[in-house]
Amino acid sequence: MNVFIIGLGLIGGSMAIDMKAANNDIKIIGFDADQNHMEEALALGFIDEKGVFEDVKNADVVIISIPVNVSIDVTPKVLDIVKDDTLVFDVGSTKVNICSVIENHPKRRNFLATHPIAGTEFSGPKAAIKGLYKDKTNIICEVEKTAFKLQERAFTIFNDLGMRIRYMEPKAHDRH
Repeated sequence: MNVFIIGLGLIGGSMAIDMKAANNDIKIIGFDADQNHMEEALALGFIDEKGVFEDVKNADVVIISIPVNVSIDVTPKVLDIVKDDTLVFDVGSTKVNICSVIENHPKRRNFLATHPIAGTEFSGPKAAIKGLYKDKTNIICEVEKTAFKLQERAFTIFNDLGMRIRYMEPKAHDRH
């Protein structure tokens, strides 16, 4: 499985560490706006190679782990170029705006809105830790708008990471 992670800090990096530990058949390509973060992630071994944005076209899974205000612009661009059977999910802390932005996108069915409730006070690739998501809650919004086969792929990943799943509507999520 080819996984492309956009954003190689605490959240994306920790996800990469545990995905690699759970699946020997995984290749993780990392991309970050900060070149130093890509070098650090490669040196730390949680990505297999540095990528460029256009590499999302070859991914089976794309994880968008960047600030919400940036993901609003990036997510539609990712959906524009991924394959029809690529799962794309974000890990941002708010959902109304992202769900609204991609609501009518031709590849809306490829997207799953998620919010893993996990973290520390640290940031950057060196903050990434094994087991960050174990026994943590992952809130999923608008699951019914994601293709069933892609939901299954996502739930396999979340299960491998040890996450508990909860469902909420975006507006209810953002109020809490």
